[in-house]
Amino acid sequence: MRVVIVGGGKIGSYLARMLSQAGHFVAVVEEKPGRARAIVHAVKVLVFEGDGTDPDLLKAADVDRADWLIAVTGQDEDNLVATQLGKTLGAKRVMARLNDPSNQATFEALEIQVVSVTHLIAQVISKEVKIPDLASSDLFGGGRVAVQELEIPATFEARLVSELDIPPDSLLVTVMRGDDVFIVRGTTKVKPGDHVLVASTISAAADVCIALGVDGPKP
Repeated sequence: MRVVIVGGGKIGSYLARMLSQAGHFVAVVEEKPGRARAIVHAVKVLVFEGDGTDPDLLKAADVDRADWLIAVTGQDEDNLVATQLGKTLGAKRVMARLNDPSNQATFEALEIQVVSVTHLIAQVISKEVKIPDLASSDLFGGGRVAVQELEIPATFEARLVSELDIPPDSLLVTVMRGDDVFIVRGTTKVKPGDHVLVASTISAAADVCIALGVDGPKP
């Protein structure tokens, strides 16, 4: 699989390393010379120094042959332009890092997938890259946020995400069904046997489990 990553900061370099180690061809476009050099020395990927919103640079990175163009800069405007250019230039699929949730509607209006969880981006791109075992809560945000991977039991009644009685301080991020991974929308259906990735506050983690009919988080 060929992946073009726009943005070589912490997220971009992490993704480049993960996907390269999984056997995929990766090209990184990074504007800052220091970052570009650091990636060259740290990861065995092709690096292009320059602006990821420059059509000529994306062409040089063979974006027309890319299975994915992933824009993960710290600026939503740059990510939006890069993914739009990627679609125009022939990338099969595009995805963008969302920095400001208030911009999500703009990306969705242009039918651009957005995500803000690094591990999730890698999971969607490549089924070979597994999300770590999150049966027990992993703590992020200085211990304020729990991320859980939960298996929906056979007794659960299939329903739309919009119909679930999950706490307001929680968010269903993905639904994994066999080899398929779905970015959650209100119209996404959760079915028995699905694995769902959920982010919530620590205090809401147990209520999330109750709403999905699964055993509570392990201590």
